[in-house]
Amino acid sequence: MIDTADLARGVVVVGISGARFDSGLPRFGGYLLFAGGGATLSEIRALTDALRAREAETPPLIAIDQEGGSVARLREGVEPMPPMMALGAAADLELTRRAGEQTAFDLRRAGCTLDFAPVLDLAVDPRNTVIGTRSFGSDPRQVAELGAAFGKGLRQGGILPCYKHFPGHGATAVDSHEALPAIEADEATLRARDLVPFAAVASEAPAMMSAHVVARAFDARYPATLSQRIATALLREELGFRGALVTDCLEMNAVAPRGAGDNAVAALAAGVDLLIFSHDINAANEAVEGIAAAVAGDRLTPSRLEEAYTRAQRLRRAGAAPVPLDAFPPHPGVGRDAARRAVTLLRGIAHADPLASIAVSFGGTAAMLDREAPAMETVDAPIDPSEEDVRKLCETVARSQRRPLLLARRAHLHPQQAAAILAILDRYPDALVVTLLEPFDVGLFGVARHLVAAYGDDPASIGGLADVIFSGSLPTGTLPVSP
Repeated sequence: MIDTADLARGVVVVGISGARFDSGLPRFGGYLLFAGGGATLSEIRALTDALRAREAETPPLIAIDQEGGSVARLREGVEPMPPMMALGAAADLELTRRAGEQTAFDLRRAGCTLDFAPVLDLAVDPRNTVIGTRSFGSDPRQVAELGAAFGKGLRQGGILPCYKHFPGHGATAVDSHEALPAIEADEATLRARDLVPFAAVASEAPAMMSAHVVARAFDARYPATLSQRIATALLREELGFRGALVTDCLEMNAVAPRGAGDNAVAALAAGVDLLIFSHDINAANEAVEGIAAAVAGDRLTPSRLEEAYTRAQRLRRAGAAPVPLDAFPPHPGVGRDAARRAVTLLRGIAHADPLASIAVSFGGTAAMLDREAPAMETVDAPIDPSEEDVRKLCETVARSQRRPLLLARRAHLHPQQAAAILAILDRYPDALVVTLLEPFDVGLFGVARHLVAAYGDDPASIGGLADVIFSGSLPTGTLPVSP
């Protein structure tokens, strides 16, 4: 018979920063890795081996956020992956499956068992930057197909996927890390749009992650993480989900003011099975104490805690063993290939001569592109340049006597940046404009003769862009969102 405190610890997942194993770390059901600090893959593997070695029976859940693009905790010694929106632009299910399988290979080398990916949120609000390029796109059926393909690749590679963030975080501009978002769309809209990707994978998904959002059409009072109507009635009873439901981090400001103990109890009562505390071990311990007290005080039934623990244990047992660090990858180069195939030509010619170009980057991407084409001149500008910044930029471009390559970063959210690009285009109408990140800003540059969309500012995305504009690869991507 497992006592209540041990059951409570078994449904908590705590974050570990860096790669150092702390023998004093209490045992929990799982651990979420935040590599950071340039930790090497071998250092991460030593950490996960140590976590695994101290469990005599069932290995712990070892989870990570490895989506691609900006959300990739492992960067050293693994295949660079573009964000999921690049896979949406490439629109190739087999390519997406291979990207998932390659990601799984690298995660198993690191000793992980579960990936908090893929993202099934839709990119439907141009102001939403917390999801942004993490989404495959705005079409529900395409997102469903691509998400299922990526998840299939993860599972074929031996990593459990965790689809997120149910019931969707794409239709709001509010970042749940900062505040509690509310989605105002009616039920018919949500069912025909946001729920479609989750419904497509629900019956076979080993895990899903809840969103800290209030979907008023389903529950006007509680965010999904704490809502029995959403977590149980909608997800399990209606959509047929049988796996483990995981919270997004309970330290996020959308829910944190309620307190760790109250959130833990409310989430479990709603139907959640695993509780994430990414950074604060004290909050995790407070949650354990709160759960035990709630069971003792008849505010949480023992059967609900036991059910959550059983689902967590099932997920732990389903995790595959690590593979050797020097194992041969199944799809080397797939990340850059995906990024290259994502590049989308909207108008003109997708070409720039490094010997005759000057790259103007807003918000800092020029150095990465410079590594791809050292002969090219580069200049960085603020993401919201002042009139004086624009004047200096124009002077720098004029002195260079080179053709401008203008790298836009969410110019639709930064009017001064859009104005700067248009000012340079007015002087240099033959400049090549590249929109990085979500392509909601392409409509701003109707005067551009040459316009290209890429979907990230990470190494894979910049490499794929370089293959197209410098090396002559044909741009074959299509816009994955409606601009």
